[in-house]
Amino acid sequence: MAIASIRNFGQILSRVQSHPTTYRAFSAATTGISDCTLSRTAEQLSQLPTIGYVYLGEVPYRKALEMQKQLCRRRIDEIYALPQADRADLNLRQFSDTLILLQHPPVYTNGRRNHGKLQPDEIERLHALDCDYVETNRGGEITFHGPGQLVGYPNLYLKDHFLATKCFVKGLEYTIAETCAHFGIEAKTIPGFPGVWTSPTQKVAALGTHVQRYVTSHGFALNCTTDMKWFREIIPCGLEGKTAISLQTLMEQHGKPNCDTSVDAVLPVLRQSFAKVFGCNVKPLEDVSPATFKFIQELVKL
Repeated sequence: MAIASIRNFGQILSRVQSHPTTYRAFSAATTGISDCTLSRTAEQLSQLPTIGYVYLGEVPYRKALEMQKQLCRRRIDEIYALPQADRADLNLRQFSDTLILLQHPPVYTNGRRNHGKLQPDEIERLHALDCDYVETNRGGEITFHGPGQLVGYPNLYLKDHFLATKCFVKGLEYTIAETCAHFGIEAKTIPGFPGVWTSPTQKVAALGTHVQRYVTSHGFALNCTTDMKWFREIIPCGLEGKTAISLQTLMEQHGKPNCDTSVDAVLPVLRQSFAKVFGCNVKPLEDVSPATFKFIQELVKL
């Protein structure tokens, strides 16, 4: 894989503008978050379970990946051990839906469609940057995770939320857009180009999910104060001519260089945005499900 290069912005914009669907989709107004139901009825929204959230700080990617695998397996086993008629009864389960928030040390990750496709010399080049490389089962292509980036792994049983996978992903996109709006940044989606964008060529957040038997894993990565040098070593998400950008850079461009966009500052905003978009309460995991909290803490300590 060749190192990504920054092409003349005018040429990029001209090419994007020449693609009517892309340019108009970004220029058009997005669906109002206040009206967002993710295609659910008022009765369904009244039945949604409380989601527990936990912030784990900085966790190595491989350890977080194993944590997700074990948590998903535990939840699937618990839910599907119940008779079908009882699976909607939350009182019969120990484990709850969880929004796992964390950061990673520098790591490049690749999605399932690219397993085995990166050449050994390219992997060696990435390792030489003092950066890990991991292939995963999420959707999407190569991207970077590292300090200053708020990563979210929602572990939800979609049937409890009356959500199809497509609506779940849309909810994650809306969550990022709502978070950016808090800082005065307009962020949108572009059909055919995954992630959340602040211009036709600049992505502020990457998305990649996995769903097994209606239980979700992986999720999103929002660039808060991330060092953009890491993205210049790859073609982020395999999209030529498009770049990553951070909230910090965006605030500087908007004449607000002193605005706090650290992970600590963005995290409570994102948590509130997630609750608003998904229409449910989001509370500390240790209060919602001590069993889930203990299980995750033990996995992180391994």
